[in-house]
Amino acid sequence: MLITALRDHAYAKAPYLLAVSEQARAALPEAVKLEAERPLVGVDGVITPDILWSCTSCGACVQQCPVDIEHIDHIVNMRRHQVLIESDFPSELGSVFRNLETKGNPWGMNASSRNDWIKECDFPITIIDGEIPADVEYLFWVGCAGAYEDRAKKTTKAVAELLHRAGVKFGVLGQGETCTGDAARRSGNEFLFQMLASQNVETLSAVFENRSSKKVIVTCPHCFTTLGRDYTQLGISLEVVHHTQLLNRLVREKHLVPIAPINQAITYHDPCYLGRHNQVYAPPRELLEASGAQLVEMPRNSERSFCCGAGGARMWMEEKLGERINMARVDEAIATKAAGVAVACPFCRVMVADGVANRADQVEVHDVAQLLLKSLG
Repeated sequence: MLITALRDHAYAKAPYLLAVSEQARAALPEAVKLEAERPLVGVDGVITPDILWSCTSCGACVQQCPVDIEHIDHIVNMRRHQVLIESDFPSELGSVFRNLETKGNPWGMNASSRNDWIKECDFPITIIDGEIPADVEYLFWVGCAGAYEDRAKKTTKAVAELLHRAGVKFGVLGQGETCTGDAARRSGNEFLFQMLASQNVETLSAVFENRSSKKVIVTCPHCFTTLGRDYTQLGISLEVVHHTQLLNRLVREKHLVPIAPINQAITYHDPCYLGRHNQVYAPPRELLEASGAQLVEMPRNSERSFCCGAGGARMWMEEKLGERINMARVDEAIATKAAGVAVACPFCRVMVADGVANRADQVEVHDVAQLLLKSLG
């Protein structure tokens, strides 16, 4: 709707733009002059607020566009104008912005709670304070969801245990972490993103001060994209890997050996920020197969997958137009008759699990890492 609205506006405004003088413009039909004066974004604008804020930044439009238009960049730029210049944005984002600014996470939780998941582990976890120890290979960037959201914490603990069992030396920042700023940037609050990112870049630069190889593992595709791609704009280059990539390599190298096959039909939901944005499709599927699961694909999968509805800061906003995106995706998953849905993103997990609960279905939703851990016996 956004692109077609811009196209129709351009066609309608064309006579005004092509007029060679003020006299020529004055002679134009009243409808053309009114179209030329319409605001770009607004209730009576070319693009209504509901349409502008409905984008999940999934990237499907960019991938399918035959002339390589970067739709997301333009949408985010319009959101920046609305947030930073007009101060006009969905009311739900107000609390998110405040939480990010004052607490360093969108939930508004205290920094002291970032280490709570560690207390639930029965093996030691290195908390890095200052420079990363020489014997630690990876910094495990837990992320806000991984530290605070109960379902995502299960993934965090599963990944930590798998790394421990594989003999991979890793450490976490604990209270030294703050949000990467993904939600702030995608929703147009560039000032807030720069504030959060600058703080993290300073922390990461100190952690890896004497390291030429800056290895970071993440469980959140949004952190994956922000740390690995956006932060290069701020002068730091990190070797960021998603947990499915590292775990898949550990399985191939026999550091992790599944001995108790899952023996269930599982369908896999591709996170947009892992799949379309970063082209990571094979590792999660290979992990599921290694775990003994029978992979059953949904009709829309891999590069043509369908969004869960949480990207582009939509995780924090209510849907007002059309069918709920997560419900459409969950219906596809249920239709496969699989016993469970595997995900590789904390936001996807929330959206899919909520959709399953809404449908009152018995399909289980797990992260790929949890299924792998279960298969190790």
